[in-house]
Amino acid sequence: MILHRAAFALAALSVIACSKPTAPAQVAPAPAAKVAPAQASAAPTPAPAAAGEGLQVSAFERSQLEPLLEDLRKGVRPIDDQGLGVCSTTGKDCVEFLGAAPGELPAGKYLVKAELAVPRLGEKGTWTVVFEVKCTTTTTTGSTTNTSTNTYSRTFEVNYSNQERGYRLMPLASIESPSKGSARSCAYTITTSHPDGGKVYSGSWSVPQG
Repeated sequence: MILHRAAFALAALSVIACSKPTAPAQVAPAPAAKVAPAQASAAPTPAPAAAGEGLQVSAFERSQLEPLLEDLRKGVRPIDDQGLGVCSTTGKDCVEFLGAAPGELPAGKYLVKAELAVPRLGEKGTWTVVFEVKCTTTTTTGSTTNTSTNTYSRTFEVNYSNQERGYRLMPLASIESPSKGSARSCAYTITTSHPDGGKVYSGSWSVPQG
């Protein structure tokens, strides 16, 4: 009996000796959440205008643009009712405006002039004026008459000047009456730039044989 109890005690001690406290389980830390890098906030892109929509302008913008557009649509034109034509002169200035077609000119010196209103808008080279003149010269000697015709053309680049004076082309032609040795009859045209195509202004003059 005593031996049996001793064996049991030894077995119990053996179990206790072999049993060690179990270390608490270690839990791996959860991975840190990835934070997306901050991004600059871009301004929203305006949606394109729908087909058929016009340019949107404010009342102030309209007040500034409308006079320029109205001026642009008129193109190059005479500054006033005496802007194109023949003048008497003592040199290079217009002394007296005689009209676009004054007929036969009495003795004196004259010139053809153009004083033009040119739109403010437009880059260099946008606006031009073409002056063309065709003259018939008649020379009479005794009973013999000879006739010849000559033409002249020149293109001018014009720019905005000011509302009071305009852009001046003067003289486009110089005239002296009477014409030495022959009579002359001339017709001219002045063609100005215009958004809808060139506008043509015409006139004429004549001088007797001297």
